[in-house]
Amino acid sequence: MGMNRFPVEEYATLELNQVAFPKTGMVVSQTPLGAKFTTDSSVSGAYGVCENGMWVVADKAAGVIDAPAAVTDKPIGIVYTAEKEYDMYHYGLKTFGRKVAGDYPRVGILGVGDTVTTNCLQYNTDNFANDTALDTYLKGDLTAAATAAYVIVKAGSPVPEIVKALPQNYAGAYGRVVKYYTVPNGEKGVKYQMLRV
Repeated sequence: MGMNRFPVEEYATLELNQVAFPKTGMVVSQTPLGAKFTTDSSVSGAYGVCENGMWVVADKAAGVIDAPAAVTDKPIGIVYTAEKEYDMYHYGLKTFGRKVAGDYPRVGILGVGDTVTTNCLQYNTDNFANDTALDTYLKGDLTAAATAAYVIVKAGSPVPEIVKALPQNYAGAYGRVVKYYTVPNGEKGVKYQMLRV
């Protein structure tokens, strides 16, 4: 059993297809990232940089944005910070993921029905042996319950997990994969709709 990231060239990309949080004001942008958002290997359990498409919990009382510690942590938000060009050598959607501890990302609190396309995902090798197996499965019939795919909270990680079936007694937020698609920069991605938050 191991976790693999969905194949990306550098950093994950996100497209907001149909979401309510910009209109309802359910956006967190004045809370900094926690200490585990770092590339410093000496930090135990470091997540790396904060990328668009990550699922996080904005704990305003503690004054920090962090990964969900448990699948039932709420409210779950999705990072959707606007991309920008840092210099002439780092441009485009796939090179945007440099937010680290202390930075302030923009986080939209997810609602039922919200639909996004992203490649910010990970999978367990017990579900999909490798990238090829994942690719083959996602190219299949995702409309039938027996062959559907879901995106769930991975406790202790800001990167949501893609699974073939919901775990037994799963009580956290999840979305159902609508389509195997491409993200705005042309890389492979998954469009999913939130069914529980």
